[in-house]
Amino acid sequence: MDEFQPDVLIIGAGVAGLAAAGRLSQAGMRVLVLEARDRVGGRVLTVHPAGFETAIELGAEFVHGRPHETFDLIRGADLRAVKIEGQPFCSHEHAIGRCDFWDRIEKVLDAMKKTSAQQSFDSFVKQLQDPEITDEDKRAACMYVRGFHAAHPDEISVQSLIEGIKAEEEIDGDDQFRLPQGYDRLVAALSQKLGNRAKLQLNTVVTGVKWKASFVEVDAVQNGNAKVTISVPRLLSTLPLGLMQGKESGNGVVNFDPPLSEKAQPLSRLRVGQVIRVSMTFCRRFWADMKAEGQSLAKMSFLFSRDSDFPTWWAFAPLDVPLLTGWAPADSAERLSLVSDDEICEHALKSLANVFHLPVEQCRTELLHAYTHNWEKDPYSRGAYSYVAQGGIDTQREFAAPIANTLFFAGEATNFAGHHGTVHGAIASGYRATQEILVSLAS
Repeated sequence: MDEFQPDVLIIGAGVAGLAAAGRLSQAGMRVLVLEARDRVGGRVLTVHPAGFETAIELGAEFVHGRPHETFDLIRGADLRAVKIEGQPFCSHEHAIGRCDFWDRIEKVLDAMKKTSAQQSFDSFVKQLQDPEITDEDKRAACMYVRGFHAAHPDEISVQSLIEGIKAEEEIDGDDQFRLPQGYDRLVAALSQKLGNRAKLQLNTVVTGVKWKASFVEVDAVQNGNAKVTISVPRLLSTLPLGLMQGKESGNGVVNFDPPLSEKAQPLSRLRVGQVIRVSMTFCRRFWADMKAEGQSLAKMSFLFSRDSDFPTWWAFAPLDVPLLTGWAPADSAERLSLVSDDEICEHALKSLANVFHLPVEQCRTELLHAYTHNWEKDPYSRGAYSYVAQGGIDTQREFAAPIANTLFFAGEATNFAGHHGTVHGAIASGYRATQEILVSLAS
């Protein structure tokens, strides 16, 4: 690494860092990417169980809408994107029934577009007076905010939700897709765009950054013990929000000297959403033998409930794969993150039995394996994805803004176009930071 003199150093080989590295190297710049993990992809984490017909995702799973950032890669790498289809169901106290969950949510979200954006979602719901909107509609909408956005309703801003809805509409966000071959294949497609002017160094933990205009000195530890120092004129940080907000030293937190005082206010108005997911493989699709109000669950897409741990489950519809995923968001995830992975999986199994109204041992007999990853305890992520708190006008734009044409910022939490919390939003932020760096060369 001593012989390689980079023009830009990038912290993090998640999709934002890889996207930026690819474009910068193609523009003729020498780029060094330092990644703390022993792999690329960041919060994309895919496993390929031997003998199982599809990949299993422990991080990002869905392709939301048809954003060109992901679909250009999908087409270029000849990946298969399968549109999610099927029937949602709801698990009630005594049985599974048909579900009007999305219809209830839409009523509340449509009303939200007509109100003041400068309030929390919880405040909006409590003040909402509409004879056509019931308390059950409001509960469904709060469940959606907790689940889809991994957010606390009393913290997330209405403005953030409205901007997200508008952004989804622009990319056909009602359509969602999966990559049965694995999301890591899309990460590989990004990695393949790194030219010979880009260098990737894994197992390298950045500990400190000293900087002034047009000069950055980065301290890092390679392979657990070798200390290195690299000097560059420009640095791009793609550190996740949880690390940027970290106060203590070590464990993935990078100390900037001098501190990034310009970022203190925007960072205080952003939140890290917590999610724990458990994906379970089974001997067979046992739920296909079940019925709800006379309708088969064979084509079940989602199963919603009021379970305290895993209120949402989904199948791999429309593909007939013996796989179910349990989703524990927000306060549920915060509680479960305190226990071991084995205990998390046991909670998930009990939740599964509860929402399907089956004995736990029957579900255990069908189970092949349970997979999970605790993102909150992951030292290089400290959470799932970001959202904007009440009063956070232009917060993401302020977080993303370069400092002195020397420090640049990317990652899903810096996406100010409404696509935060998504893979395509992270990739887009890497492309945006690339342009900022190239423009800075002419300054």
